[in-house]
Amino acid sequence: MEPKQYQQAVLDDLAAYLAAVDAEDNLVRGWERYWAAKDIAVGADGVPSYHDAIPGVPHVTMKVPTGGGKTFLACASLKTIFSHLPQERPKAVVWLVPSDAIRAQTERALLDKRHPYRQRIERDFQGRSEVYTKEPLLAGAGFSPDTVRAQLSICVLSYASLRIDSRKKDIRKVFQENGQLYRFAESFAGDAALLPGAAETSLMQALRALRPVVVVDESHNAASELSREMLANLNPSFILDLTATPRTGSNILSYVDARELKREHMVKLPVIVYNRKRRDDVYADAVQLRARLEDAAKANEAAGGRYIRPIVLFQAQPKTGEERETFDQVKKHLLGMGIPEEQIAIKTSQVDTLGGTNLMERTCEIRYIITVNALKEGWDCPFAYILASLANRTSRVDVEQILGRILRQPYAAKHGADVLNLSYVLASSEDFHATLASIVAGLNASGFSRKDYRVGSDEAAAHAPQETAEQLTLSQDADSVGTGAAITEHTGQTADGMEGHVGRMLAEAQSASNRYTQEFVQAEQDGHVGGELGAMMHQYHFQPQFAAEARALKLPQFCRKCAPDLFGGEYRLLAPENLSDGFSLAGQDAQVDFQLSTGDVYEIDLQREGEAVPKYRRASQSDRRWFEQHLASLPKAERRQEAVAHIIQTLNNVNRYADRDIRNYVARVVEDMSEEELRVMESASSAYGDRIKKKMESLEQSYRRTKFRKMLDTGAIVCRPWYELSPIITPSKATSDIAGSLYEAERDDMNRFERDVLDAIVSSSRVRWWHRIIERKGFFINGPIHHYPDFLVRMESGKILLVEAKGDYLDGSSSREKLDLGRRWQEKAGEDYRYFMVFDQNDTGLDGAYPLDAFTEVLREL
Repeated sequence: MEPKQYQQAVLDDLAAYLAAVDAEDNLVRGWERYWAAKDIAVGADGVPSYHDAIPGVPHVTMKVPTGGGKTFLACASLKTIFSHLPQERPKAVVWLVPSDAIRAQTERALLDKRHPYRQRIERDFQGRSEVYTKEPLLAGAGFSPDTVRAQLSICVLSYASLRIDSRKKDIRKVFQENGQLYRFAESFAGDAALLPGAAETSLMQALRALRPVVVVDESHNAASELSREMLANLNPSFILDLTATPRTGSNILSYVDARELKREHMVKLPVIVYNRKRRDDVYADAVQLRARLEDAAKANEAAGGRYIRPIVLFQAQPKTGEERETFDQVKKHLLGMGIPEEQIAIKTSQVDTLGGTNLMERTCEIRYIITVNALKEGWDCPFAYILASLANRTSRVDVEQILGRILRQPYAAKHGADVLNLSYVLASSEDFHATLASIVAGLNASGFSRKDYRVGSDEAAAHAPQETAEQLTLSQDADSVGTGAAITEHTGQTADGMEGHVGRMLAEAQSASNRYTQEFVQAEQDGHVGGELGAMMHQYHFQPQFAAEARALKLPQFCRKCAPDLFGGEYRLLAPENLSDGFSLAGQDAQVDFQLSTGDVYEIDLQREGEAVPKYRRASQSDRRWFEQHLASLPKAERRQEAVAHIIQTLNNVNRYADRDIRNYVARVVEDMSEEELRVMESASSAYGDRIKKKMESLEQSYRRTKFRKMLDTGAIVCRPWYELSPIITPSKATSDIAGSLYEAERDDMNRFERDVLDAIVSSSRVRWWHRIIERKGFFINGPIHHYPDFLVRMESGKILLVEAKGDYLDGSSSREKLDLGRRWQEKAGEDYRYFMVFDQNDTGLDGAYPLDAFTEVLREL
């Protein structure tokens, strides 16, 4: 199971955040660095500041709407998280869930090695993983200090099992003495202060000693002070929250917008809402609409699609009041309509005829499920298409709790009949605005917004026949009803009026779906950022006088020639990774300059243990002791092999090279080390790993430069019109004070010399407009590196300039590489394009660079 595009973006965000924290050695500054890289402010004018709820422990939230695959994201995140933790530390995860329903669902998925979630874990941890439920943990079944050091250990537990309410003096089994776990107390003695109120050999003390990564599913349910204490009691090294609706104070790492889920066919949006005049109309419409959806599903399957059996969720009312439509009355009503009993199931707090039924199985007959609010978190059936509320017209319609149950898309795929890509709500209410408010609340609770529903007009209802649901039943073939055949299976025998009515409903739904799709496609084309993140960003459009020409502009970028295929033409945008084809670490120089003496490296490694360093990066005493004892117990040759393996683990997610190449290269690096050097390397593996990683990257970069020049010479790489400017930019700091800008405001982060260069540009009468390129988000010259020049300038003559302002400094070889790439771009882009690298004084020795005064003269002549 590979991540969807938006899921990969969330995983990339996690890796970027951890890298930012590593670079800053501080959680607050790391948070600011992470968002600064996205050009988004932190604080009053942007995303909320970092909330350090448990001091020193990174605690972030993945905000993903219902149906977005939060559990898969958590599974796919574990490798990245552990790659930033001390490698000596056991890889332990405590996976917390809020309810028995979600616990059972999570355990089933993670214990099943055929399930995509477990398969991702098995792949990332080379098949060395184990999942423990509460009972085996308490029994110590396969759970010991030795096993947890040899594998990834995931412990699935409920919030309730770990919470202690001192007022109730409720000490649970996980806090009680447990002789099965005494070895943890021996192996990890002194690692963490014992938790008061928990026995030394308890499961809680064992988990604390492991310093686990904690995954908090549906974390909005863990907002209380009691829950915060629960998390702190676990002594975590990292906390990952999963929710569609984060609580106040959450450190939201990624904001996934609903349209991203719709694009990937994860959810059935928009929700089409119909209000009916009578409760009987809700019954009739739900039955007939479901029948039409099943007809569409059968036709879709006949055309090569997947099996779908649409299901209606009837929301009954609690047993209060004689006029209430309770679950037993709903079932009686459906049976009276000719619905076979085997097609009806009940799921309430009192009655559960669903049990463990697999509703996705073809052999399952269930087409109608009656509930009140029992189908909340943890219930998952993508075949649920219609939510029919049976509240009286004068009663409040409350679908907030279960609306999310109809949003998941079957098989996460687009279906041939578009009516199978939507979800539907039927209600009968005199106060339809209140009904819509409940629907919006339900969407919000699932991570969506009011823009994700559409209201069906009453035009279709006005043309509907006035027979009641009972009269509709009587209009069916008496034999089919008598034999128990459902009305839904005989739509061809339904009254013409009702058929036409439901047909108009579906036509209206199709039209609403088209409008919904057009709206977010247009928003994407405009570059508009929607959702919560968009509301926290400053979004600036093209200046009106420049908009037409800017939209028509396509800036040249390097492309590689490819054989034409089903996905398009013969050119693809060149990425640096494309230039690594054929690169291997085999035979490469293995001489690594570690620069500092071994004593200095060891000293720096010890300093990283200080209290200012985030807690999650500190190895415990027992971790170090175990690793040292483990190495000491090995013969000399095996010890060297183990040291190589340990260094490889510190090379955080270097996935570009074959595992064998990395192992052989690191082995060559360390093979000539003395015993003393080897010992120090073992004590400072992170520092040594960083040096080796940089060496590998420099070798690969040299290969890319050579290959780029060769492919340019042979014509395998060409420069073609490719990049289109976004109609909207979102700089965190912006200014509208400088004349001639392309956008309503431009990014305002210039140093003194960059402002001098811009002054020279703006003061030229030959300049039509200018734009400050936003690094990592705007135009770039692509080659062995991505080079983001400082300014894009259009002259009145039509010529386009790229300007890089460097001041009076050289940043190593970077300036030379950028200048060389810029000049090659100018050569291949054509007569109307120029590249300039500008220094205050041109005493850098860089051939082709300009001093500022010479650049100003060139502007006058262009």
